[in-house]
Amino acid sequence: MGSEMKIEIPTKLIEDSIRCEMVRQIGEGAMRDKFVESVVKNAMESRKDNYGSTPTYFQQAVNEMIRDEALKVFRAWLEENRAAISTALYNHLNGNKQARLKDFAEKLAGNISTYGITVNLDLNRKD
Repeated sequence: MGSEMKIEIPTKLIEDSIRCEMVRQIGEGAMRDKFVESVVKNAMESRKDNYGSTPTYFQQAVNEMIRDEALKVFRAWLEENRAAISTALYNHLNGNKQARLKDFAEKLAGNISTYGITVNLDLNRKD
């Protein structure tokens, strides 16, 4: 009969040894450069789906940043021009009231059916 010898090496020790060797290999020269290039390429080209129809995560992030910046610029522009905008809106609402009332009455009349609806509209201002 032969004799057997059993040696147990903890899995944690093997995993740590492999991990250290991988980091050492990746951290040197051309291997490191290839690894970094691969990571960057993957990050730039990753998509939410596998069909290629959605933007990459990077494209989505850039688009979101551009939208956020555009909103900031537009809000600043609105603040700078608030008085002029208010004046233009007031003038638009007060301009040609008769035409606006006629349009309103025509739309209201067009929506009245044969059920007989009575509408009382008092346009006199009461203070």
